[in-house]
Amino acid sequence: MLALDDYYILQYPLAQEIKQLLPLPATVDFCSVLADGALQQLPAYLSTHDGRAVGTYASFNEPKLINNELVIPLQNSSGENVAAVVSEVDPAFLKKMSASWLRELQGHIFDQLEKTRWGYIDPETELYNRRAATVFLQQSSFEETGYFFLLNTVFYRRTAAGNLQKTKEIADLLRALTHCHCFSFGYGVFGLLLRVQGRELALKTAHHLQHQLKREGMSKVQIGFSRTSPLIKRQGETILDRFWRSLAIAEKRGPFGICDAEVIDEKRTHPFQLTQNALLAKLKGKWRGLSQFTLAVFSLQPGTRFDTFDEFIKQSVPPQGLYLGGEDTIFWILFPEATQLVTRERFDFLRRQYEECYGLEAVSVGIATWPCLDFAKSDIPGNCLKALLHGSFLGSGNTVIFDHLSLNVSGDFFFEEGDYRAAIREYRRGLRLQPGDVNLINSLGVALVEYDQKLRAADCFQEVLQKDPCNYMALVNLGHVQQTIGYKEKALDCFERAYRALANAETAGQELFLPLGRLYAELGNHERAVTILEHWRTHPESEREFLLFRLLGQSYLECSRPAEATQACQRALQLFPQDSISLSTLGLLYVEQGEGSEIGLSLCNKALALDNFNPDHWYRLSRALLHIGNQAEALDAIRKCLRLRRNHIEGLLLLGEIHQAMGWTSQAGRCFSQAIAVKGCSEKQAARAQGYLARLS
Repeated sequence: MLALDDYYILQYPLAQEIKQLLPLPATVDFCSVLADGALQQLPAYLSTHDGRAVGTYASFNEPKLINNELVIPLQNSSGENVAAVVSEVDPAFLKKMSASWLRELQGHIFDQLEKTRWGYIDPETELYNRRAATVFLQQSSFEETGYFFLLNTVFYRRTAAGNLQKTKEIADLLRALTHCHCFSFGYGVFGLLLRVQGRELALKTAHHLQHQLKREGMSKVQIGFSRTSPLIKRQGETILDRFWRSLAIAEKRGPFGICDAEVIDEKRTHPFQLTQNALLAKLKGKWRGLSQFTLAVFSLQPGTRFDTFDEFIKQSVPPQGLYLGGEDTIFWILFPEATQLVTRERFDFLRRQYEECYGLEAVSVGIATWPCLDFAKSDIPGNCLKALLHGSFLGSGNTVIFDHLSLNVSGDFFFEEGDYRAAIREYRRGLRLQPGDVNLINSLGVALVEYDQKLRAADCFQEVLQKDPCNYMALVNLGHVQQTIGYKEKALDCFERAYRALANAETAGQELFLPLGRLYAELGNHERAVTILEHWRTHPESEREFLLFRLLGQSYLECSRPAEATQACQRALQLFPQDSISLSTLGLLYVEQGEGSEIGLSLCNKALALDNFNPDHWYRLSRALLHIGNQAEALDAIRKCLRLRRNHIEGLLLLGEIHQAMGWTSQAGRCFSQAIAVKGCSEKQAARAQGYLARLS
C-alpha cells in the first residue's frame, strides 16, 4: 500500500496515471484531509506533521464534490486521510458522474497507483530509486529551503550477497539517522532530501553522517550537496548533474571529502580569495618588480561609513605606503620594501588614531609579507585575510601578522569544508613556520586520517606524545588509528591512557567512550565495558546513541544482568529498528530467560535475514538452540559461524559444549584446546576452556 510520502515524492507520475483514467483533461493534485475536513497541500502538511495519524473518517471513504472539485479519497499505509483533487473540469460534467462509476474509478486508481509506485522503488533497499529522484527534483517547486545530499559509500564484503546486505543496512541506518526522504542510486550511492536551514547546519549534518557511517565500517563516505531552493544550475545541465558534479569534487578531496555545489558555482571556493578583479590588477601593478613588500587589510565594524574611513586613510597613510582602496568594510594598503614589524607599528598607530577620532569600537588589521614560504605574490592578499580570520578569534580590534596560527585557522576552515587536501597543505605550511607545534601536528594527523593516510597520521600523533605524553586528543586519535589497522591491544592502551589523562573523564565524549567500551567487550572484559558505557550514558545526548545501547545490551548479557540487557536492546531497537546485532542479542535473551523461545528464535533469524555474514549472529542462534535442547541445529549454526571466522573464540567454546552435550568428548577437548591457542584469547576465556577440559578429564 502507498505511504503518505509516496504522494509527495511521486506526485507527478501518480497524477499522470490518474489523468489517464479520467474521461477528459483535468488538473490533479494530492492533499491531506485534516480533522475538520479541510484540504491542505502535502508539502505544507508534511512540514508541520508530527508523525501521528489524524484518523480516518467513515463519512469520507467515497469520492464526492467539494467546491466544484472532485475529491477522491486514497489509501495509504500510515492512516492519514489523503485525497486526489481533480479540478479545472466543467462542474456540470462532474455532477453527471454517477456514484457507482466514481467508486469504480476509485478502485482502478488504487490498483494503478500501486503498480506505478513499484517502478520508482529500489527493490534491494526499498528506498526511492534514481528515477524517482530525477522526477521529483525536476517537477518540484521547493517552496521550503532545504538541501539535497548525494552520498557515495564504499565498504568491503567478500561476496556479492554480502555487498547487497550491507547496502540494505546502510539504507536502513540512513533512514533511522535522518528521518528524511531517502533515495538509492545503486552501487552504494544514496540521495537525501533534508529540511535543514542554512549552509552551516548542512555542513554539520554532512560531518555527522560521515561520522556515523564510519563507525559502521565505511572506508569512504563522500558527500556532495546543494540547496534545493533557489536551485541554480548551469546551462544545459540537469538538476541531478549539479549534485553529481559536487560529488565528483568531493571524491577528489579524499575518502571523506565534502563539497557544496553552490560554493563551487560562485567560483569562490574559500573566503581567502580576493574577488575584486580591479583591485587585484592594481596590486599586481604595484608589486611588480619588488623584491619584498608588506600588505595589510583593514576591516571595519559593520555600519561604518565608507567615505569617512576613505578620507581619513588617504590623509593618514605615511609616504612609504600606498592606499589601494577597497569596498564595504575592507580596505588595502601596500608598503613596498617594508618588513612586517615596521608595518605593524605603523598600522597600530593608524588604527588607534582612527578610533580616537571617530569613536569606533574596533578596527581589525591583518598583515602579510612576501616572500613567505612557497606562496606566490598573488597569494599574499589571501594570507592577509587568513590573518584577519585568525584575529577574529582573539576579539575585535586586533592587529595580527600572518603566522603559523593563521595557517592553523585556515586549515581548520578547509577541514570543516571537507577539503582535506587543502587542510593538509595549510597545516604543513604552518609547521614550516613553527616546527614542532603540537596543535598543528595533531591537526595534521586528523586531516591525514580523513585522507586515508593512517600510517603518516600515526607518526604525527606519536610525535605529539613524545612532547606531551598525556595529550588527550593525540592519545584518542592514535588509538583510533591503531584500532583501524588491527592493533587492538595498542589501541586499548592508548584509550586507557586517554581515560586516565582526564580528571574522572568528565570532558570525554563518544570519541573515547565508544571505542574503549567496544574494545573491552571484544576482548572479553565485559565488566569494564559496562563501567565505561554506563559512564557514557550519564552524558548529554547519549540517550540518542543506538550504539551505546547495543553495546550495553551485549555486555549486560555477558555479565549475567539479563533484565538490564533486555531494556538496553529494546532501547537500541527503538532508535534503529533494523539493528541486526540488537535483534540477535534480544532474541538470545528471550530464549535464555524463558520469555518465549519462539519469538526469541524469530528475532535471531530476522537478524540473519538482515546480515547472515555476521558470525556473531550464527553464534547467538546456536547458543539459543542449545539452550532449548536442539543440539543438531545448534551444531549446524555454530559450524556456519566458524566457517565465517575460524578463530571465533566464543564459537569454539560453544562448539565444544555442543560436542560435550552430544557425548563427543574427544572433539569437545580439541575445541577447548583450540580456543586457548587462538591469539587474543582472554584470561577469562582461557579459564573457562581449562575448566571444561578439567571436567572432561
